[in-house]
Amino acid sequence: MQLLRLCAHQIQLNKPLPWNVRNEPGQLLLGQGFVLTSQTQIDSLLARGVYVDKDEFDAVQRSSYAPEKRKDPFSLWNNILKRTGALLRQFQNNPQFAKDITDLSGQVHAAMQADQEVGTFEMMHGDATGYSVSHSLQTAFVASLAAERLGWSESEKLTLIRASLTMNIAMLDLQNTLAAQTTPLTPAQRADIDNHAKRGRAMLEAAQVTCQDWLRTVEHHHVTVDGRDLPQDRTDISPLACMVHYADVYLARISPRATRAGQAVNVAARDLFMKAGGANNPYAAAIIKEMGIYPPGSFVKLANGDTAVVVRKGETAVTPQVHSLISADGWVFPDSKLRDTAKAEFKVTAAVPRGNVMLTLNRAKLFGYATA
Repeated sequence: MQLLRLCAHQIQLNKPLPWNVRNEPGQLLLGQGFVLTSQTQIDSLLARGVYVDKDEFDAVQRSSYAPEKRKDPFSLWNNILKRTGALLRQFQNNPQFAKDITDLSGQVHAAMQADQEVGTFEMMHGDATGYSVSHSLQTAFVASLAAERLGWSESEKLTLIRASLTMNIAMLDLQNTLAAQTTPLTPAQRADIDNHAKRGRAMLEAAQVTCQDWLRTVEHHHVTVDGRDLPQDRTDISPLACMVHYADVYLARISPRATRAGQAVNVAARDLFMKAGGANNPYAAAIIKEMGIYPPGSFVKLANGDTAVVVRKGETAVTPQVHSLISADGWVFPDSKLRDTAKAEFKVTAAVPRGNVMLTLNRAKLFGYATA
């Protein structure tokens, strides 16, 4: 019997246990269907360490996330990404552009609520075929997630999403070019970069966007250089623009370019935290706290030498749920191996930059949406 350690979010108050719960030696503590009626009971169990048989856990995962019972969220995010690209590239011929982006923002928000960790996983990987569009969607996701932590209103979060999706509408093709470019910027490219925020606002106004918060956020979304701390003499800076800016910078750091590798997620978080003013910068702090040091979708090295991918957050920040993909000797596992990072042999020892792992992942299978 292979046992997996359970995390706090897997034991729900006033809901029947979906599997038998055991102690570390494998002895039965609570039977399937038992209902825990107080948080104290749950805390006591977690403190002593509780486990589930891997076969039982996997069986429940397969039945709970069967495609016929619940829409595959990966398909949903893929459709959202395609829709984002189509709207941004055809906006000049679309009299309904403002409404369409608003509707799309609602879909992004709803998808985040349905399964936040699946969404985070997708945002960490993006779309290698089109950096500019996927980066805009990633920024919308992360900015909205951090705004949730700060208690911002639904209206503010939806405006953040709209602004993030359209922040680089004036330089979509240039962004893709720059991601693959190995030569220095030309003077024309430098000018386009410097002016894209103002030109973006003008393009949105020409497309009948009238929301001033949306327009102002796009125009001012580069509030500092390279994500540095906010100037003390600028009390007029838009909070929405600040949130978009720091989410933009964080995600740019982990994205590889032709001229540099992407940073490991923990390194990107640390660098942003230090440059942005640390805990005194509420925007950067909220992004880092919400994403964590090992967010779903990031790659990590384990104590036994495995390279693994994080699937969901764990009981603590340093014990995420992971699946091993590659063994210490470089052998790719035919089927990923679920590992308990609370155990010493599978402890996370380092984050691995995304560009260092050249594998195509079966995302749906990792999350139990597919069994083939």
